[in-house]
Amino acid sequence: MYVVDSSIFASIIVKDEFYHKARMFLKSNRKTDLITVDQAFIETANALWKHVYLLRRIPMDKYSTLRKIIIPLITNSVAKIYSSRDLLEDATDFAIDYGITVYDAVYVILALNNKCKLVSFDEKLHDALKMKNLDVVYTP
Repeated sequence: MYVVDSSIFASIIVKDEFYHKARMFLKSNRKTDLITVDQAFIETANALWKHVYLLRRIPMDKYSTLRKIIIPLITNSVAKIYSSRDLLEDATDFAIDYGITVYDAVYVILALNNKCKLVSFDEKLHDALKMKNLDVVYTP
């Protein structure tokens, strides 16, 4: 089982340099083996906003189509979506202890609670946890 963070979904939506790796990971792993947190919807939408509004990499005429893909992409890719609210207290403590954001810590706590790896393209997160001897992040 794997916890999938928003970087995987966002790569597919914005078609960045990790697009093919993200698609292959989701295709090669059965839906029943993948879980995520509800904040993945917002973080993926925020990545789209960044590529449309700030970076101007995605034209407005493609935006509305991509916006509509976010919810089905995530819901059809994972077996279960956990509530960040249920993980928040432990994630906040973990974020303070490990010096990472609460956004990232929610995914990490879910992975630790389910005794599995977190799948992410976030190398800073991977490095920060590895420095603390916690090898929980898998990069496809």
